[in-house]
Amino acid sequence: MSYHKYTLDRFDGDYAVFLKRPEETEQLLIQRTEILVAIQEGDIVSIQEDKGKYLIEVLQEDINAQKDRIQQLMKQLRDQSK
Repeated sequence: MSYHKYTLDRFDGDYAVFLKRPEETEQLLIQRTEILVAIQEGDIVSIQEDKGKYLIEVLQEDINAQKDRIQQLMKQLRDQSK
């Protein structure tokens, strides 16, 4: 059983739209009713498929690292505009 990392791009009707990392060009649609963990748009998750069921784990360390990278980029942009 293998897993892949995804970013939750958005909720679209009854589905959650995940983008496969790192390129984020491949989509995975999962019905909201199959998602048993609390997630929000932008979260990075690990998804395993097992016998037609999806096992989703929120990767909080990856989310925090992504937020830090964004903050650093924003700081660089602000510093360049001075």
